[in-house]
Amino acid sequence: MKIMVDKKRVLFYSSVKDKESFKLVQFYNIDITILKDLGYEVITSNKICDAWKFWRYDIVFAYFYRYSFFVALIAYLFGRKSFFTGGVDSLNPKNIGTNDYKIQALFFRLCYAVCCRAIVVSRTDMENIKAIVRNTNKLAYSEHTIAVDKYHADIKQKNNNFVTIGWTALSSIERKGIDKAIKIFAKLQSYSEFSNSKLILAGTPGDGEGYLRQLIKDNNIEDKVDIRGNISEEEKIHLLEDAKYYFQLSSFEGFGLAALEAVCAKCILIHSGRGGLSNPIYTDEILINIDGDLDSETELLYTRLLQFDDNKIESSYKSVLYYYGNERRKKDFEQIL
Repeated sequence: MKIMVDKKRVLFYSSVKDKESFKLVQFYNIDITILKDLGYEVITSNKICDAWKFWRYDIVFAYFYRYSFFVALIAYLFGRKSFFTGGVDSLNPKNIGTNDYKIQALFFRLCYAVCCRAIVVSRTDMENIKAIVRNTNKLAYSEHTIAVDKYHADIKQKNNNFVTIGWTALSSIERKGIDKAIKIFAKLQSYSEFSNSKLILAGTPGDGEGYLRQLIKDNNIEDKVDIRGNISEEEKIHLLEDAKYYFQLSSFEGFGLAALEAVCAKCILIHSGRGGLSNPIYTDEILINIDGDLDSETELLYTRLLQFDDNKIESSYKSVLYYYGNERRKKDFEQIL
């Protein structure tokens, strides 16, 4: 059902390099779809200068708290309201340099000063934000959601493969723990139960792909690792539903949308517990100490994989269906906007 609202036109901004990202990146795509379902006309933009065309929009819906400030400031000067959302990983002082933290804190305060509401997407972000702002009246809370109705995995039909999805830029490889996933997978190959397993890597190619291929070669698993590159949403869902295990060994994670999708696809999630991955919904999944000795962690992982209770998979899946479907975020937006 379409919900009629006072403000009809939304300038949906993010500083992406390519506007195709608004279609390909799921959290953009989902929020755009939700806004359209609520009756808004959505104008996507990755250019700050588009904000000067104030007659084209009634409100700004901006992703992330950096360059979006300039869009919101222009909108503010012309009497337009702005709403911010998206993860803000750089507000975690444990995971980023002091200067980067100070810069992000400054930009968040600036964004917060000119916005109508800041829609926070994870508990960790909320804690970090409350540490730098005094007035919390403009904070709203709405975690990301996924299209749960598209997932129909059958545990009994899954193969023994592992999957991880992420951009293969050097910075992303380290942050997402893709290199650690490769090393742990290589060590699991020594166990008969996983000697025939494969590791599938998917995601936008980046400048670190050569490093990953060398790492795979050094660990003698070239015939066991499949690098897919970019895949469609349908291919991603099929990949997750087909595999039994998913690696999300992030050093820090704002929300962890891919981990949520993996749980909805009834994968066993092997994760770091950092940031958004500390979400209670992942309590029954398998936690890895990414700062520990990988040999010891792999031995422990092997034991836990063999002992894993498949009933936990169904329980986690039902929790995702209950709270993380797009209808919930739609209701959140209806109240917040």
